[in-house]
Amino acid sequence: MKITRRNFLVSAASLGACGGLGALVLNGEASPAFVWRGAALGGEARVSLFGPDREQAHAALDAVAREIDRLEAIFSLHRSDSELSGLNAAGYISAPSRDLRDVLRAAIEWRKATGGAFDPTIQTVWMAAADSAEITPALLATAGTTVILDDAAVTLQQGSKLTLNGIAQGRIADRVTEVLATHGFTDVVIDAGELRLPGRQRRAVGIPAAKAAVSVAEVAIATSEPKSLVFDHATWRHHLIDPRTGVSPRHWESISVFAPTAEKADALSTGFAVMPHEAVADIAQSIGDVAVIGRDGKGRIRRLGDKALFGSQGRTS
Repeated sequence: MKITRRNFLVSAASLGACGGLGALVLNGEASPAFVWRGAALGGEARVSLFGPDREQAHAALDAVAREIDRLEAIFSLHRSDSELSGLNAAGYISAPSRDLRDVLRAAIEWRKATGGAFDPTIQTVWMAAADSAEITPALLATAGTTVILDDAAVTLQQGSKLTLNGIAQGRIADRVTEVLATHGFTDVVIDAGELRLPGRQRRAVGIPAAKAAVSVAEVAIATSEPKSLVFDHATWRHHLIDPRTGVSPRHWESISVFAPTAEKADALSTGFAVMPHEAVADIAQSIGDVAVIGRDGKGRIRRLGDKALFGSQGRTS
């Protein structure tokens, strides 16, 4: 769940750039009239608008920039003054913001839904793995811990720290979608760490690592790839760590999740990345309105869940 665990490069006219990681918008019937570029949770963020009104677009993109900055001040681990950083430092904060409470509650629900494969309390284990430290039983016990949460305060168990990088990027993409809609823009491409295509205009999206292309609309896509950040090439310890075992599994070379919201796609791509395909198929089916396409550890391309979300599909190999 590293902040930079995936990078989506979004450009409606960028057919030649499909060598990058994650999902990539390959083409569309029109190039974006306006593109905003910035940062979100340590990664590159881009918002592309399709519409001719310059004044309206500038007002919308100004609002987007303000909203991303506001949410970064809550969720970012890169900012020592963020709400999340303060919580991790002290193990407790009073009067948490509504956004933090909402995302924490969602993260805890996704932990339950994935049987602990997605877990916001993985941060202490993750930091040790990044430093090539041994994952001892005592260290692993800091994951899967209870987060005491109500409107008045958030309290962590001793030794536990949180990361919301496997869900907050999706929440930001969804909030940007809402902000743009209030300014009259629904035909947009949003990349805030997760790809969100809220409009009805179908766009071709390539999944390079899975060697697949799909034509989709009104969907969010999140991709997790172990090879995007490897801590130890000798042991192949990578940044996608199973919170239940402390191990970096090799179940998937790449896995992309399609869902109605970026938050949902984000959390599930993080959790699914450390699960075998049989378990992913079972959970995707039980949740509904979720589809998965990925290349498993043996190089086989698998399509699971609600395949209607894939839209029309291009060639695979």
